Amino acid sequence: MKIAIINITGGGMSGGYRKYLRNVIPRMSKHPDVSAILCASPASLNIKYWIEPLPNVKFVDCKPYRLFGYGNDSELNYKLKEFSPDVIFVPTERYFKFNGVPIVNMLQNMEPFVSGIDGNPFGERLKMLLLCIDAKRAIIKADRIIAVSNFVKDFLMTSWGIQSDRIGVVYHGIDMNQENNKVVRPNPIPNGCDNQFFFTAGSIRPARGIEDVLYAIKQLLDKSLDISGLIIAGETSPVMKKYRKRLEDWIKSQNLSSKIFWTGNLDESEMAWCYQNCYIFVMASRVESFGQIALEAMTHGCICVAADNPCLPEIFGDAAIYYPPKDYKALTEAIKTVFSWDSYHRKEASERARKRAAEFSWAVCAEKTVTELKKAVEMFRG
Repeated sequence: MKIAIINITGGGMSGGYRKYLRNVIPRMSKHPDVSAILCASPASLNIKYWIEPLPNVKFVDCKPYRLFGYGNDSELNYKLKEFSPDVIFVPTERYFKFNGVPIVNMLQNMEPFVSGIDGNPFGERLKMLLLCIDAKRAIIKADRIIAVSNFVKDFLMTSWGIQSDRIGVVYHGIDMNQENNKVVRPNPIPNGCDNQFFFTAGSIRPARGIEDVLYAIKQLLDKSLDISGLIIAGETSPVMKKYRKRLEDWIKSQNLSSKIFWTGNLDESEMAWCYQNCYIFVMASRVESFGQIALEAMTHGCICVAADNPCLPEIFGDAAIYYPPKDYKALTEAIKTVFSWDSYHRKEASERARKRAAEFSWAVCAEKTVTELKKAVEMFRG
């Protein structure tokens, strides 16, 4: 089977998506049912430089994505015609077609499709609406869909009327040897924070629910709990600078500036340090399609507290303490519960997290992805 993977992005790529491609493409290329892979992406991504050279994988450029403007890419069409794929895999919720070749689409980003996320500026709300319309068109017209969680599958069935037999659930994976990788302390984190700080990570935007954690930190410090601070890792895009400024102004008004540390983007070694040294990892996301950061935290044995938002309970399982989203008082109580644990209970929770993470595998992810692509080919031919 010859597979074309078309990465239709605006020219950027999230860390989670990068890890997905870096882990799945090499494994797919070695699958006995895969003879060749053509991987297309915007030139700015330089994918071929961060995936190991593989004899049956070729990397080519394609135009970056534009809302409702991803028209005919003649150079890509020429390369696809030359490659003659049996199936085209689009790992993003973007519409694509080529010469009647079956298309398999994957839904990665659930933020545009949910309500109740307050705080996005008008331009971002409009962007989310347009992304929703475009993604729905792509998913409905795809020959087969890969959902990265049962939450995503249920959404597609109940909200968009997609038949169950057109959807395959394929979880992302994790490398369970991450604790053996290089660990580097991030520069923005002062000495003295080790083991008594809280850690949260992800893009700085309202969908991450950072307010929950900030309000809880304030409550806990008012109760004189021994907390060295909160580390917030993640990029702040230009459109979200005003949102971050509002958070910083609130932090300053509450005299918390000495307790909150913004690190920006961290590389894998710096993230590993935060996972391994934090007292509690908090994931307050309003919605996730999968939540790769949840797996990373569990792989490092973090004590995890998470919002009871989809699809976090599906991924964390019994390896997290949950609280109702936007209820910072409930989050405060959940954290106080963790503070009451002795070393035995913390060790037990840490081992439970690692055990849960071990249930996810990149090898299984690649195998099931190939299976879904084969189903699309068989359905198309049959």
